[in-house]
Amino acid sequence: MKWYTIRITTGKEKKTKELIESELKIKNIVSNLLIPTEKTIQVRKGKKVYVDKPYFPGYIFIECESIGEIEGIIKHINGVSSILKNPLTNEEINRFLIKDDREKNKEPILYLGQRIKIIDGPFSSFFGTVTKLDQNSQKVKVNIQLFEREMLLDLTFSQITEL
Repeated sequence: MKWYTIRITTGKEKKTKELIESELKIKNIVSNLLIPTEKTIQVRKGKKVYVDKPYFPGYIFIECESIGEIEGIIKHINGVSSILKNPLTNEEINRFLIKDDREKNKEPILYLGQRIKIIDGPFSSFFGTVTKLDQNSQKVKVNIQLFEREMLLDLTFSQITEL
């Protein structure tokens, strides 16, 4: 089995994947369809929402024996632009899968004195230094410079990113 790349309409990855699956399940030819994603935090209507964001917007990866036997079926599915004929190597696909697993278990690795960037809240885009960590409650105290004065902030891990 080899992995191939299908170019699709950006933003329609999930819908196109479902259409391809429903069309090809009848034929029982495809063994796997993959959309590598990462979990990101977005603020919608004042609330934090975890969203799966594709690593490669506009692409789906398909595992099959030969792309030639399903090319005619896939080309006519709504949202599919083209099919790349060159197969991907197993190493490339394994990198996507390993990266996907790491993202699911992602927790920032922080230490005292580390420089961080605030990504959420009223001080977003400020840089600071970690002064205290609490792994259990997933909170951190950060020193920032504001008007040439140091200010101590209490933040959660989801509000900061490592530099």
